[in-house]
Amino acid sequence: MEPLAAPTPARSPPSFRRTLASRPFFLLWSSQLISQSGDFIFDIALIWLVLQTTGSVFAVGLVVTAALIPAVLLGPVVGVYVDRWPRRTLLLATNLAEGALVAGLSGLVLAHVAGLDVIIAVVFALGVGSQFVRITSNAMVPQTVATDDLAPANSLLSFSNSTTQVLGLSVGGIVVALFGAALPIEYDAITFLVAALILGLMSSSVGRPEPLAPGTERRFRTEFYEGLRYIRGQRFLLELIVLGLVVNFCGNAIFTLWAPYADLVLHGGAATYGFLGAAIAAGSIVGAVVVGKVDTRRSAGKFLFAGGAGIGGMIILLGLTRTVPYALLEALLLGILLSVANIPLFVMVQAKVPSRLLGRVMAVLMSMLLAAAPLGAFFAGSFAQATSIGTVYIVAGAIILTTVGVGVVAMKSVRTVTY
Repeated sequence: MEPLAAPTPARSPPSFRRTLASRPFFLLWSSQLISQSGDFIFDIALIWLVLQTTGSVFAVGLVVTAALIPAVLLGPVVGVYVDRWPRRTLLLATNLAEGALVAGLSGLVLAHVAGLDVIIAVVFALGVGSQFVRITSNAMVPQTVATDDLAPANSLLSFSNSTTQVLGLSVGGIVVALFGAALPIEYDAITFLVAALILGLMSSSVGRPEPLAPGTERRFRTEFYEGLRYIRGQRFLLELIVLGLVVNFCGNAIFTLWAPYADLVLHGGAATYGFLGAAIAAGSIVGAVVVGKVDTRRSAGKFLFAGGAGIGGMIILLGLTRTVPYALLEALLLGILLSVANIPLFVMVQAKVPSRLLGRVMAVLMSMLLAAAPLGAFFAGSFAQATSIGTVYIVAGAIILTTVGVGVVAMKSVRTVTY
């Protein structure tokens, strides 16, 4: 049996080396690294395919909306089963299912029969799988490392996500430009299968749910409302939800228009689209490395607000920019700010929520945080069609700045939270 991370002395400094020495975490991290490399290439290929075959910014918005809806509709339900089922088994099965689905889509693309309705259906199904993977992997982190190493663990997950985004979006844009969409989609299918093989190397004891108390039965309704009651009793979580609703509405409006922004505002091609995403990811790597070394146990809320304010300002600058070099620099800085805001948020939740509730709480929290995301994606396509892409960026950035300003004054629990 593989040992879990050994307990460390109280308040020991965060350590990347100690985090990677935990075999269960290393396997979890490696599987994420592999599957994410395919995800970002897939995103480039699919969005560019939709944009070029339909010529419609609105169609791009519909596809992004379909990918986001499962997080809102199924998030709370997923959380109950993440806490009930073995988490390692759940990750393995989901990766296998997603691999089979993407392999089927690649065949349809090669046969030139992948219409917009088919793409939307596949993207929706992948969104369901992604929701299981995201919540399960986040809930497993505290089961593989000590509390003192949650910051480097989340930084490493962010680092792998951003590194594969840099490589995937850079290479993906070039590959799509040279060879079309089918090859990147096939690669994504392979990465899901490899990720499942890596998870198969992890002991089945890792991620097991906590045993029930004698005489207790598992009831969906009871478990579901237990998670909701916990959130309702934690003011800092309620404030995070309010803040997240606004920021995610605006953020998804921005990223929905990323490909049209590269094409119609910066007058670039698929490669420009890829490089913009890669610049954000490169910035996220820098931010992850810096934040992973910082003890945020008494300052997580301050990092969240500072990062949010910077994000709003940078989005406004992007809306005013019309040249590729400046846009790439601003995307790089935006990536740094995203890490500054997001990593302390996940550490805060993982450290303060009991493991037996973490799947449900994380699922409900993420579902509520993303509740406005599909609306943001739909709004972006509609508003951009009526005005301009730059206008959408400026308005979204201004809304984020205003929300963060109000939050600094009114959201004391988030601003002062410790763990």
